This record gives sequence, C-alpha cells and structure tokens, in this order.
Amino acid sequence: MTALLAAVLAFGALVGCTSTETPGTPTTGAQTTSNQPTSDGSSSGLSIAKYVSAPCTILKPDQVATLGTVKPAAPGTDVLGPLCSWRGQVATKNSSYTVSVTEDKDFDDMVSNIKSNPVFTDKKLDGVRTITTDAVDGELACQSSVQVSKTDSVTVQVSAAADERATKKACPEAERVAQLIITNLKG
Repeated sequence: MTALLAAVLAFGALVGCTSTETPGTPTTGAQTTSNQPTSDGSSSGLSIAKYVSAPCTILKPDQVATLGTVKPAAPGTDVLGPLCSWRGQVATKNSSYTVSVTEDKDFDDMVSNIKSNPVFTDKKLDGVRTITTDAVDGELACQSSVQVSKTDSVTVQVSAAADERATKKACPEAERVAQLIITNLKG
C-alpha cells in the first residue's frame, strides 16, 4: 500500500514538462533516455471519454481475472483523475492494481517530470506510446502510462505483493495491463 501511494505521488508530480524516447523493455538501475519524442499521440484515434465516468469498466471481467486474487473493483479519484483499484485479497500474497484515467493534462509535461527516474522507458505498445517508470527500482511498484492524445492518458500502477515478486515483476506486469487497456481502447 505504501509503495502504491509512493507511485501515485511520484506520478502526481509528473503532472508538469518534455518527452523522451527509449525503446526496449523496462530496466532497473541506470536511466535510459534519449531526446527524440515518439509522438504527440494526437492521431492515435483512441478515446477515454467513456471511461472518465466509469473507470472500472476499462478492464473487462476476463481481463480482471488475469490480475490474480483481487478484491472487487473500487472506484475513486486521485491527482491523475478518476481511477479504479483492484487490491490484492491478501496484501502480502496478491498484487494490487490501480488504473487512472487522465483528461486535459499535457502528456509530455507529465513525462518531463519523471524522465530522470532510475526506471524509465518510452516506447510503443501496439503502436501506442507508453511510458513505464518507477522512482526507485521497479521491484516493489511500477507504472505504465498510455498516451491516448496530447492531453489524455491512462496510467496503470502495480504494487507487487511480496509472495509474487519472483514471478510477477512490477514493470512487465504494468505493461501487460497497459496492453490490455490499449486493446480495449482500440475496440
């Protein structure tokens, strides 16, 4: 829970500067960035409009089942906007997930605040720009943000349970869920 809160606060600080691109998979330790933007996302053709008022519908029931043993969806809001949380049934045994739907916050500005994180990748998943980051090492928590447009995005935050860390790494898991969301956004 503390790791997830730290991730939310870290990404909340993200709401403010320029983009970078780093192809590849998330890494821990060394920062990996370049100064070439991938895209402003404005031509992605994707929309989050229907999820702003119903963030818990962004994942389908069969997709939620792939998260593991989680409590029922809990809607809420945070600095990123409307969200849905699926908390692990037992905090030490089951990972927790939060998906935030963000409107009207410049994606590149948000990215500029986190591009110096120790874990940072900027790549495309299924043709859609996705940033994966963690302020520490990506072992306990990680988040992936999907750029829907210049000002709209969806952020997946994963807090890995102690018992699952060996088999369910936080950053690859965040990207896996981001990929599910991209599939849903594409219809």
